[in-house]
Amino acid sequence: MATAACTSNPVEPTPDDATADPFAVLAADSQVMSHQWTAPADVDLDAPEIQVVRAYADSEWNLIRTADYAATYPGYDDVAEDRFKNLNPRTGTIVHNILEARTTTHLGRPATEVHICIDFMNTAQPLNDGWIRKESLGYQSFRVQQTNWTSPSTPPLDYSRRMPYPTWNVFDGWEIHGMIDRRKDDGLPWSNCLSALPGFDYDAPYTARVPAPPTVEPFYPGWPTAIDSGE
Repeated sequence: MATAACTSNPVEPTPDDATADPFAVLAADSQVMSHQWTAPADVDLDAPEIQVVRAYADSEWNLIRTADYAATYPGYDDVAEDRFKNLNPRTGTIVHNILEARTTTHLGRPATEVHICIDFMNTAQPLNDGWIRKESLGYQSFRVQQTNWTSPSTPPLDYSRRMPYPTWNVFDGWEIHGMIDRRKDDGLPWSNCLSALPGFDYDAPYTARVPAPPTVEPFYPGWPTAIDSGE
């Protein structure tokens, strides 16, 4: 007598945290808030130290908006300074205008100071009955240095393909700190932020109701694609 073999339908494995898409939150978040960067002609937005500043600022505002570290870029939580506490949800496009990036020294080591004016005019916060823009401009300064204990390590990058977020640790081998620009000479970057930022409407009210959430514009310049060594 032949014995029939018992069969059953295979069960698909459930992805765990190790195999789930580690950038799923960032991908979804990029549909809610984008970051655009401008700079003087002599500042390369893809220079490693400028990428560190961009990644930190993007991540910082993503965290303020979401209170979720999964919405920050890889490595941010290892270098972040605990400076902000209040959740501030918003949608739209933040425009970060680099006013100056200057080479200097700090504690006897080379450093780069970057001074930024932040334009929030294309962002809004939700209300029960609509949307409101509650601020127009902000100012930030950062100091970036290579660490003492390791050299920056960057994977091969494809600059012809851009993404809204980096898929590698931009901060590896770098340290970054917020700073206060204490210079008192004329022509300081913050004075341009207050009165002479190109294309900014200084007559716009500080607070304004808006009829709809602002458009989430494309990221600029975006992030080059990390090339998998197995490709």
